Amino acid sequence: MNWAVVAVVGGTVGLDATSFPQVMISRPFVAATLTGWALGDPASGAMLGALHEVFNLAVLPVGASRYPEAGTAAVAATAGLLAAPVSWATVLVTLAFALGWERIAGATVVGFRRGIEPLLATAAGEPLPTPRLERRHGLAILLDFLRAAAVSTAGAGLATVLVTALATRVALTPTVIGTAIAVAAAAALGGTMRVFGGWTDQRRAFLIGAALACLFLVLR
Repeated sequence: MNWAVVAVVGGTVGLDATSFPQVMISRPFVAATLTGWALGDPASGAMLGALHEVFNLAVLPVGASRYPEAGTAAVAATAGLLAAPVSWATVLVTLAFALGWERIAGATVVGFRRGIEPLLATAAGEPLPTPRLERRHGLAILLDFLRAAAVSTAGAGLATVLVTALATRVALTPTVIGTAIAVAAAAALGGTMRVFGGWTDQRRAFLIGAALACLFLVLR
């Protein structure tokens, strides 16, 4: 595994969530696909990212809300997935890992923001001069990149260990694993629909999307 690539992709994805540039590459599907592409297997990254995205559709990182950092977790999980031959077992293990690691990553965001408060503080409580404020802002962005890079590489290492230790011992058929993922995804989608108005308001969009997805599966 190219750990430098994981660190750079993870750091960039972590920045996108809040610091810069907020162009949605921190969404699990995009982050996992980018990681897969950087490590030579974008299709497997996209598959894991699509499943991970379903569980984060209802996460709206707005205002002062606390939320899991799914982007860096997706990077870490994808790196772990590609550390072994990709199978339904490895996908299930890394998906479960991503859902847990995103909580830990989210906690590091809270700790990081509290830790950098002194960068913007002055002894007299007066506003910082603009040049100093800009320099400290740049330092905060750099530190956030390093935090996200560390979270991603640490998670990738742990995911690799889990895949190596568990995936080869999980005696589940593709049907069983697929069913488990489908049930969990259905529950996640149900929770998401409540955020966006529920079945009554969104049934037309849901049915059209489901029909297009089925058509895609038939035609491919």
